[in-house]
Amino acid sequence: MRPADLYGRLISAEPRLNIADLEIGHEFGEYSVGLSSEESERYGAAVGRACGPDASEWVPPMAVVAAGLSRLIDELGLAGGTIHASQGARFLRPVATGEELTATAVLRGNSVRRGARFATLDSTFRDASGEVVATSSSTVIVNP
Repeated sequence: MRPADLYGRLISAEPRLNIADLEIGHEFGEYSVGLSSEESERYGAAVGRACGPDASEWVPPMAVVAAGLSRLIDELGLAGGTIHASQGARFLRPVATGEELTATAVLRGNSVRRGARFATLDSTFRDASGEVVATSSSTVIVNP
C-alpha cells in the first residue's frame, strides 16, 4: 500500500527526480495546490490549531506552504526520513478554502554536509489570475 501525505493524498511509489542530480537553479514545473475545508481542518488538527468560525472559509496560511512542500517532496521521492529543517513564508492575502493555486519552485541550495543532503527550495504560489498570493523558502535534510 502506498503511503499518504498529511492530507490523505497518495504519495508516488517512485521518485520522478533524483535530488542528487539536480543543479542549483533547477525549476520545478507548475503544480496545483488547493485545500478543501476537510483538508484545512485536518491540517489544523495536526498542528494543534483550533478551527474557528472562519475555518470553512479560509485555509490556514502555513497549510498552503505545507501542501506545496508536500508536492515537491513527493515529486523528489523524499517522503521517508526527510527532515523539514527550516521554513520562511510571506503571505500577500488569505487563500479561500477550495481555491486552486498554481505553484512553482526553484532549487536554491543543494549540498552534502556530513553525509546528509541539504536542499533549499523557494516556492511561489499564484491564484487563477496569476497574482502572487504567497512565497516560501524551505530547507529539508535528506539522509542517505
